[in-house]
Amino acid sequence: MRRIYLDHAATTPIDARALKAMRPYFSEKYGNAGSLHYFGNEAKKAMEKARAEIAHAINA
Repeated sequence: MRRIYLDHAATTPIDARALKAMRPYFSEKYGNAGSLHYFGNEAKKAMEKARAEIAHAINA
């Protein structure tokens, strides 16, 4: 029998495209964006880029 998940109010499966985009930040680029070292700066740049892309996408 095929199961269908209906409890998306509790949690939702991640979209494959989002997972692919996020995967490097789970394994390679895991710096703390609040830190001043190289890894933190790289994470901060990635976060700022994502914020700008989202703001543009929603016309904010």
